[in-house]
This record gives sequence, C-alpha cells and structure tokens, in this order.
Amino acid sequence: MLPLLAMNHKGHFEFADSGVSTPLAARGAAFGDINNDGWMDIVLTTLGGPPILLLNRGGGNHWLSITLEGTRSNRDGFGARVRVNSQTRFATSTGGYSCSNDKQLHFGLGDSTTALIEVLWPSGARQTLKDVAADQFLKIREPEHS
Repeated sequence: MLPLLAMNHKGHFEFADSGVSTPLAARGAAFGDINNDGWMDIVLTTLGGPPILLLNRGGGNHWLSITLEGTRSNRDGFGARVRVNSQTRFATSTGGYSCSNDKQLHFGLGDSTTALIEVLWPSGARQTLKDVAADQFLKIREPEHS
C-alpha cells in the first residue's frame, strides 16, 4: 500500500504526494528535522526493507524549533509543557511503532515573525520569553531558582 500523507490546511486535511510510488509495508514513522532546515521530515520503517526518508521541502511560512535543557528537571526537559503563541506541545521523544521522534519541539508560526513562549517545567518552574524571532533553533535552559 502507498503511504498516506495529508497536509493540514486551516483545519482540513488534504492529500499530499509523498513521493513514494512503490507500495510498501511500513511499520513506524519518526518525525524530526533531519537536515536542520527548519522543516519537519519523516523517516518510515519498512517491513523487510530499508527505511525511507521523506524530506520536507518547506514553504513560505515561519517556524521555531526549541530544545530544552533541564537543570532541576531531567536534562532533556521531558514532560515540560511548552506553549508558543496558540500552540502547545509536551516535551517527549515518543513516536510511532519502534520509533523515537526528534526531541526538538517544532512549531509552525504561519506568517508570524515573532513568538511568545511559555514553558512549564516538570519541576514546577515557569518561564516566559517574549518577542522571540521566528525561523531559528532556540535552546531554552530551565532557571536554576524559582
């Protein structure tokens, strides 16, 4: 069967061409920015075959990629709740069947060129960053004191 790839256009999913034209038995999918260009890519695991890399060629929208560094919480900040503008993500690397996703948190910003970031760390610490520029890889370190 061909892999199904759908794009979210303003809350409605539309079919997209994955570039895979040979039917395959895929078992898992891992998501991450493989080539560090700001666009999320996909690696599919296949039954009895090599993995397949689907590179995202991007678009005209803005993005932000966040890596957490815990000091009082665990070192990767796993379990933290990160809110960027109106989107919320939880720090984790869990993924598809027998797969782990990139631990960087990726946020699509649309046409916004700045972001408001709020982090609730597992330790209970809260952190806010205002007017953060879009289109960058950002490392956020947990405050060592409340």
